[in-house]
Amino acid sequence: MQSFMKQLVQQRDKLSQLEKQVLNFFIRYPEKIDSLKLEDAAKEMYVSTATISRTCKKLGYQGFQDFKLQLKLYRHDVGDSKHHEPSASLSAHIRRYEQDMHEALKRIDENLLKQANSMIKRAKQIEWFGVGHSYSVCLDASKKLIMLGKRSMARTDWDDLRYAALNLTKDDLAIFVSNSGETLNILEYAHLVKKQGTPILSLVGTKHNRLSELSDFVFYTPIKNYYHGEIDMCSRAPFNIFLDLLLLEYGS
Repeated sequence: MQSFMKQLVQQRDKLSQLEKQVLNFFIRYPEKIDSLKLEDAAKEMYVSTATISRTCKKLGYQGFQDFKLQLKLYRHDVGDSKHHEPSASLSAHIRRYEQDMHEALKRIDENLLKQANSMIKRAKQIEWFGVGHSYSVCLDASKKLIMLGKRSMARTDWDDLRYAALNLTKDDLAIFVSNSGETLNILEYAHLVKKQGTPILSLVGTKHNRLSELSDFVFYTPIKNYYHGEIDMCSRAPFNIFLDLLLLEYGS
């Protein structure tokens, strides 16, 4: 608000004495302006309506209504920014998410996307493997892939995942999503898939893990771990970013 008022004050020298009276009212009582009609404002300031309109035009506005609108918008923006100022705790979480996203984006390489895309194109069908929080990443990507015309399945039941792994062939593709790359069930499915000779594409958030060793293609992005009590609250958004870009490449 101070900068808005400063801009008004800087126009003072071009105003007549009566117009300066109008400007002084604007500066002293900005909260009253919004509720005043032009005629009422003239009575409050002891000037004519023409003087108010002329003052607003000299200040750079089309008229009194335009000035009121701009003043209201500015006050609203300032109020919103103050209202939404995050606490120190929330700011720390925001920085954590920003870091995760930044790390994911800086590791995106078009050659990597093309390599992963060629694996998808060659496959007769795609089977997704992700448990816990990683399942939602698999489900989202699988739905998009189906809409792009590719046979794709993301299963929730652990036994279904095991049988799916056993029934894959070398002409299919298994995509694994795991933050740690060390989840026991995921490793079990990966070993089964490997025995079938099926190519494996993996997304991991941790370096040097056993899932990566079993994979033909690995996209790694560090994800900052955060637990609320015993609940894993770290984001899987970096995986979503890579997969969305990959599917855009596939669909282009």
